Amino acid sequence: MNLKKFFEFNEEDLEPIKSFKLQDELCDKVWESDDKMFPEIRKDLIKIANDFYETADIDTEIEDIILTGSLSNYNWSPKYSDFDVHIVVELKKAGDDVDMVKKVADQAKNIWNRDHDIEIEGYDVEVYIQDINEPHIANGVYSILNDKWNKKPSKVDFEIDEKEIEKKGKSLMSLVDVVEENVDDMEYEKFKAKIAKVWDKIKDLRKVSLKEEGEFGVGNLVFKLLRRNGYIEKIIDLKRDSYDNQFS
Repeated sequence: MNLKKFFEFNEEDLEPIKSFKLQDELCDKVWESDDKMFPEIRKDLIKIANDFYETADIDTEIEDIILTGSLSNYNWSPKYSDFDVHIVVELKKAGDDVDMVKKVADQAKNIWNRDHDIEIEGYDVEVYIQDINEPHIANGVYSILNDKWNKKPSKVDFEIDEKEIEKKGKSLMSLVDVVEENVDDMEYEKFKAKIAKVWDKIKDLRKVSLKEEGEFGVGNLVFKLLRRNGYIEKIIDLKRDSYDNQFS
């Protein structure tokens, strides 16, 4: 397949662990006060959300537009945070086959995020369509549409286990690197199964962590580490490139 571009992880890939800390205040580039987002930012995010949703071709009304993730919480990072904007809808109103509607929504998200590079106040804007019935665990959720907190964040006691995050992060990065190192020696179907197994392991670690420990659980922070150091993007690139190159 001629995809080999192997680079083993190094200490720089563990640097984002240092960003997992609580700030004293919410991000002052986003929040006018503890209760209100800056009006200009709110206006821009609503327009982006609506423009994106028009491209999704999903025939059901928007229930809410929310900001979640670190910029709606005290664990924001000047370097790594982004605007995590969710358009909340009831997917079953868009069609009987909810799984298919969900796939259409995810595809629309992938295309939009691929084709647009939007920054507000130095933070990337990422959009996502969320089913109203989908479990969503977050310490802070702000309704951009209604301009109020759905769930106001609280300053929780938070002391991360850096050693455990480093250990689990290194283990998962090694799995990705091994698959990447051997990609030229595998048939596409075998490679597809290998990378899917690693991806499922990462997603399951995060899912269990969110359920049992919440937003600041080790598994969720390991996922954030892999997203911030580029390993999630590496997996996505490998999956895409391997599919394309099987025909070359």
